[in-house]
Amino acid sequence: MFSYAEYRNVITLVKQNLPIMDFSEVSDEVNSFCVLRHDIEFSIDRALEMARIEHEDLNVHSTYTVQLRNNTYNALSQKNIESIQEIESMGHYIGLHQNPPMMEDEELIDYILKDIETLEHYYGFEVDRFAFHRCGSNPTLLEKYVEVPNKINCYGEDFFHYFSGDRPEELRVHYLADSNHEWKYGHPFHVDYWDLPQKMQLLTHPFSWSDDGYNNISNFTKLIQERNKELLDSMNSETKTFPKELLL
Repeated sequence: MFSYAEYRNVITLVKQNLPIMDFSEVSDEVNSFCVLRHDIEFSIDRALEMARIEHEDLNVHSTYTVQLRNNTYNALSQKNIESIQEIESMGHYIGLHQNPPMMEDEELIDYILKDIETLEHYYGFEVDRFAFHRCGSNPTLLEKYVEVPNKINCYGEDFFHYFSGDRPEELRVHYLADSNHEWKYGHPFHVDYWDLPQKMQLLTHPFSWSDDGYNNISNFTKLIQERNKELLDSMNSETKTFPKELLL
């Protein structure tokens, strides 16, 4: 359950049935694809590990979206800047992951672009895509298929089929996600890959995945331990008076 071994098997199965492509490669002429996306919620360290597995073991490139405003990690710390730069250097793509407040469309576009400009300034490369966070609290963000000039919306019509209520009999795109540590829309192992259309977006959250694989409570327990260690190490590096007996 949510182990890196399982993830390797998931991607291997997908590759046997659908061509894995980048969002930028999808067009009206493409009839079959799977785009891979990873939303970084709590741990850039785990995102980096997943990126290495994809690069070294699976030979696939995917999109990692970063939150600029997140209380659990600093996207602009030197350590995390270097981690994101390493992810990008492997051939993966970096996007903005954003939970915007309620605002008019023009304000929203400006809000997205300003955050992207900030990431670009500190990361040193172009950020050409974005994906909204916690859309359940503002589903109009999905319903409108927000368009931003020269940027890819990972929830755009080519990659996502929005619906409210009962699932339509025919979907333009299959959307599978491990949100909240469960596959609410179906596990990739159980998909009928010959069910048309043969188009899929596969979203995972790196914080859910690890070497051993855990259930939800055990995963959060382990994640908290990892994040606490980073906090303590950071505090220790900032002052000579930090009590060494508190280090994990």
